Amino acid sequence: MTTFLSPPKEVLSRFFSPSSLVEVTSLGQGNINDTFLVHTDDKPVVLQRINDQVFPNPQILINNLQILSSYLLSRPDPDAEQWQEAVLIPALDGSLSIQDNRGSLWRALSYIKDSISVSSAQTALQAEQTGWALGHFHKRLVKLDVKKMQTALPGFHNLCNYLTLYEKTDKKNLDTNSPEIQFCLTTIRKEQKNALALEKAITKGIIRQKITHGDPKIANVLFDKQSALAISLIDLDTVGPGILQHDIGDCLRSVCNIAGEESDPGKVSFDLNFCEMTLRGYFQEAGTLLTHVDRELIYDGVKAIAFELGLRFFTDYLQGGIYFKCKTPEETLQKALVQFMLLQDIIAKKKAINNLCINNS
Repeated sequence: MTTFLSPPKEVLSRFFSPSSLVEVTSLGQGNINDTFLVHTDDKPVVLQRINDQVFPNPQILINNLQILSSYLLSRPDPDAEQWQEAVLIPALDGSLSIQDNRGSLWRALSYIKDSISVSSAQTALQAEQTGWALGHFHKRLVKLDVKKMQTALPGFHNLCNYLTLYEKTDKKNLDTNSPEIQFCLTTIRKEQKNALALEKAITKGIIRQKITHGDPKIANVLFDKQSALAISLIDLDTVGPGILQHDIGDCLRSVCNIAGEESDPGKVSFDLNFCEMTLRGYFQEAGTLLTHVDRELIYDGVKAIAFELGLRFFTDYLQGGIYFKCKTPEETLQKALVQFMLLQDIIAKKKAINNLCINNS
């Protein structure tokens, strides 16, 4: 996977006049795209290269973001004093994206100033505010027609597709004596049927698609430096048709693993106190969006996302680390272990998690 150390000059010149440029720095530690912060004499702007190895039709991302940006900017936000939207910024000629000489697509987004992000929750307030941020995002988009937006990643959050890819992936050279690899293989074999519970509910029509974020981990929530309140939800590439339980489940999976995504797998656990606070924040902001049945399926969302992500990391390891950014394939194996260890703790705490999902308010 090619990683850009800095944006090409031909891209910078299309978005910014040479006299306005001050400095360009790398931004964030995302798994997929190359992201930079461009400092100008007017304001800082986020410049990003879309990874076309991950997104086969990057123009879909641009179209989705244009629809999303127009929708959000046209609707007054009662929480505008706290909340800021990350929206598309056109190039100098009005284009919403620019293609470089290598064929990569670049786009610019507004930068949320005076904000910080964290890779794992450290306080109950961060947990509560992460839940509030996702609830606010869902509530803001409740009237956006699902049919207007496309799925940027074919098969995204479709566990059957990920399982099919896993089954087709060559496993002949696996070190079957490795306890880590054996743990991953065993977890996938034993838990895949139970992890499909949410997809069965979708097939039966128990739940319907709505506009979701798609990747609402805590690292994608921006917090105000002074107040520590959530002020934005970023990384909007996966916004599109989806299931609320996937979003809420992914949010809980991220927040409640207080050891962090890059942690020692042996230190991973699902924190019930942070689960309660995250759900409290979400329900206080967007609880009316969910029926009792919807709440009963949140646990299945948490479990499905942890299994799905572990499966995707392990499959990427088997393929040599071609999807997620990594220095070595072994990094993706460690990430798979973290998710599968978290899954075991989620399963062990099923009753308590279910109780919080149904009775929290």
